[in-house]
Amino acid sequence: MSEQRVLLLQKSLIGTCAFVALILFASFYMVVSDAVQRGPRQRMASVDPVTQQAAPAAAQRSAGRGSPLLARVGN
Repeated sequence: MSEQRVLLLQKSLIGTCAFVALILFASFYMVVSDAVQRGPRQRMASVDPVTQQAAPAAAQRSAGRGSPLLARVGN
């Protein structure tokens, strides 16, 4: 291989690795950002009186389906 081809191959390999690292960083950032934004919403939902009244009704409906895990919790 000529010296120019080796340099081009090295530069393209470095560029590809940098692009993959950028994609991985962006996806990690989006996952963490979504989790950070979802946390306060879930905390507020657990404190909200409207959701507190709706939660037992939902648990009773799913326990009536015969789910073994939920049936064990009720014992």
